[in-house]
Amino acid sequence: MAAALAVDVPRAYEANPGLVQFRAAQGVDALEIKVDGRRYRIVDFTRPVRRGTLGPFGLPSRDLRLTVVGWRDGRRIGQVAVGNVTGLPKAAMDVVPVRTTPPKAQARMRVMAKPSYPSAGWIANLATGRGASYNAGARFTAASTVKLPILITALMRTRADLPDTALWGPVQQMIRSSSNDAANQVLTMIGGSTAGGGAMVTRVARSLGATRTDVAAGYLPGQDRRAPPNAVADQPDVPCCKHTTAHDMGVLMQAVVEAAAGRGKARRMGLTGRDARVALWLLSHTADRGLIDPWTPWVTAHKIGFVDRAWHDVGAVFTPKGTLIVSVMTDNPGGASESAGAAYGQRLLALARAGLNAPQAAPEPDPEPEAVPDPLEPFRP
Repeated sequence: MAAALAVDVPRAYEANPGLVQFRAAQGVDALEIKVDGRRYRIVDFTRPVRRGTLGPFGLPSRDLRLTVVGWRDGRRIGQVAVGNVTGLPKAAMDVVPVRTTPPKAQARMRVMAKPSYPSAGWIANLATGRGASYNAGARFTAASTVKLPILITALMRTRADLPDTALWGPVQQMIRSSSNDAANQVLTMIGGSTAGGGAMVTRVARSLGATRTDVAAGYLPGQDRRAPPNAVADQPDVPCCKHTTAHDMGVLMQAVVEAAAGRGKARRMGLTGRDARVALWLLSHTADRGLIDPWTPWVTAHKIGFVDRAWHDVGAVFTPKGTLIVSVMTDNPGGASESAGAAYGQRLLALARAGLNAPQAAPEPDPEPEAVPDPLEPFRP
């Protein structure tokens, strides 16, 4: 027997900006949304409907329990509660691909105070499509930052919902605790071996524009020529073999946010909206707050990477005015400083907030059609 009310979006373990997709056994004339048991919004329909998609209408920027209640003629016909949801603002779905570099912001990137050893930064405002960078094409020892493309690849390769698969445990350990053993397990599960999985992840990363990232040995040169610049000003002497750049990490994080909004190349390659929202939930629940999250009150999905010589982080900061991407990398063979990296991350975030603003442009259409129609089309009763 079909449930009186079913909720397909959100599901547990996802970041959600107030998207709700429902099905009802009988038509409902109102839908009530509760946050942590308290009424948050009521949507009235002009006629009874049996299914639809609402939003995004924005949710509080924190972990919450969302309850959806269906009403018909003043009578409650069913309700569904969903836990482990991280609320995002409505603006999280406003995504303009980064194709413009303001000269003033780019100049400030060059003169900004930095650590005394090689560093790099790549920032973007996805509400305006503006970005800036410094030394963003220089290759750094990747450390754990390349667990981001491993996560993306695992989601693309998994047909079932990731939390329902055997990958869920290792993926949680890989992202939330940054476990190297778990990362090797994930690579083996998706590619047959760590080398096979690493080669697969490298191919996916390059397809998304991360052309200087190597998860496995064997570097192939390449460059993304879109703004902001992917140039090299200060190349550290890095050992073999896992490399990445500030540009590449920023582009990969942007790809996840775009997919959550139902668009972009990652979406066309198989990263569904649900996949991307699961990725953002995982990335916003890491044990280490990193170099960006301490400086903002908003939900920050990020992946830190550090070894003795390097401190890196890449994050998506979901502000009410739009999503900011910040990628920061530092490298010192004699030992990198976490505090110096965090101070640089703080300055990059401040510039992303203040220096990349502009009247919001309409999103440009994707050059290719979506392989699968996005199920989260606006519902109009």
